[in-house]
Amino acid sequence: MRRLKFECRHCLIAVLLAGMALPVSADLVFTAPPRDAADAKADNTYPPIAEYLSKVLGQKVNYVYSENWLNYQKDMRDNKYDIVFDGPHFISWRIQHLQHEALLRFPGPLDFVLVAKADDNSLTKLDDLVAKRFCSIAPPNLGSLVVLDKFRNPVRQPVVKAIRGGIPDVYDAFKKGECQAAVLRTNYFAKKLSDEERKQLKVLMKVVGLPNQGFTVGSRVSERDRNLLRQALSSDEGTKVLEGLIKQFAKAGDKLVLTNNKEYDTYHELLEGVIFGW
Repeated sequence: MRRLKFECRHCLIAVLLAGMALPVSADLVFTAPPRDAADAKADNTYPPIAEYLSKVLGQKVNYVYSENWLNYQKDMRDNKYDIVFDGPHFISWRIQHLQHEALLRFPGPLDFVLVAKADDNSLTKLDDLVAKRFCSIAPPNLGSLVVLDKFRNPVRQPVVKAIRGGIPDVYDAFKKGECQAAVLRTNYFAKKLSDEERKQLKVLMKVVGLPNQGFTVGSRVSERDRNLLRQALSSDEGTKVLEGLIKQFAKAGDKLVLTNNKEYDTYHELLEGVIFGW
């Protein structure tokens, strides 16, 4: 009887260990920067994408909203995100530090212009911006960082007048005199402003050819699943699911295109070694 009890105890331990050895399929985490308030607009954009990715992969994908940039930064550094949609500087940082892979991006480049009023004689070239104020979306917004990158010496850096909202809000603040210069998307400058408005401005700096926003995946996403994501997110069905993103960040009719890590080679430097850095 004593021997029987001993063997049964070992049987129980063996069963428990076998159970512990069984692979557990953890949920994947999908996120994007906290650019939008956690409101209906954000809810209508990202959760449907997570649902679609769950269907494509046959594995639960949860959309996680970061309440602020500090949380976004901390959780990214802690490698909590498996699938991320954001800008080229973040993509480059994850490639450099977390071995993420860039899968897909929106077509075309990201271009910016830094403008001042044409009759502002104190601002005739970029170097004149030292210690002056420019309007932009708050760092780590890409537009802000590409300007600050030209002033790596903190003593010479201009002051960012952080504007909540989008590029139209930045331009409105500039027109109201809240700053002497403003960072605008080139498309906004060229297509949304009237000829008369553009005549009243001068361009201090152009930033052209930055790779567009896109999707990366981390090490917990298998090669098989990476290929599934490439196919699904660039398909007609995937484009329909991405409609909210396209309205915000691309043009009607745009589809995601394939990309690779090399396209985002050096942009992590915008986030490193600077006051507003990562």
